[in-house]
Amino acid sequence: MRKLYAVLIICLSGILFPFCGSAQDEVFPTKDAIWNIYIPKYGAMVTSHYYGFVGDTVFDGLSYHKLYLLKDSVLRENPENVYVGGVRVSGKKVYMRPTDTATGKLLEEFLMYDFSVKVGDEVFGGMRPMVWGCTFENLTGSDIKNTKLQVFDVRDSELGREFGVDLNFESSEGYCESEGSDTWIEGVGSLLGLFLPPSSIPTGKQKWIDMAYGQRSALMCLKVGDKIRYKDPGCEECMEVLNVSENVVIPVTVRQIGNRRLSIQSLENSLPLQFELMNLSGQVVQSQTVRDSDTIIDLEVSVPGIYIS
Repeated sequence: MRKLYAVLIICLSGILFPFCGSAQDEVFPTKDAIWNIYIPKYGAMVTSHYYGFVGDTVFDGLSYHKLYLLKDSVLRENPENVYVGGVRVSGKKVYMRPTDTATGKLLEEFLMYDFSVKVGDEVFGGMRPMVWGCTFENLTGSDIKNTKLQVFDVRDSELGREFGVDLNFESSEGYCESEGSDTWIEGVGSLLGLFLPPSSIPTGKQKWIDMAYGQRSALMCLKVGDKIRYKDPGCEECMEVLNVSENVVIPVTVRQIGNRRLSIQSLENSLPLQFELMNLSGQVVQSQTVRDSDTIIDLEVSVPGIYIS
């Protein structure tokens, strides 16, 4: 009789443990996962960026999977990988603890996804960095906003359970109107790609190419192990490298106000832009990231002369 019990226990453990180990991964990939994401920069559309989990860490007694901006499309330890933050899964919720890559400062944890929500739910997302870019770097207080997620759609699709979500951020007047909408897929994450803030421009590779000044990050492909879990319809190869930044025209109006100020006006969906002021030798004497459609820049040059912006 003892031998029979022993055999049963061994057989059951072989059946049950794989399900226990994969439950977390069904909510959100946490192992052997690599994302190929397009990310805009300074108003132009740039090439792919690869993210993946390499190793684990512990913050405040909680275990996190370490998310890196990868040097290439291979999941491995590489001194040129850039650490972005830690990600953990708790039930149907996915949290991220970002790190300022310029200063090494550990930022507050925020809610990336909640796959337990229903239509009409409002979910508080915590202090989320609302910045464009490949990593979090040189963040100020105005870059990190308290956020609220509003769920307007939940449906089953071929890819899995899909969630339509609006992101609102808190200001002195309370929670403002939607910063933009996003689509989450359980087991995949955001179709914008991980932690990036939404905007109103449609996602997808071909939409990027067709639009003259479109601004939206997009998930091109997610590969978990040797299986492709998601691939954009316009993406031919999962880890393809494509640069669509050539011949992009960004409409911007620059007006001089007095001797020391410039007014820069642009469309919301072409932000952010990079302002640079150069002398006739090509030396950059002042630079600034433009995040608002109507921005006033105070010129810092002290030597009279001819400058190019």
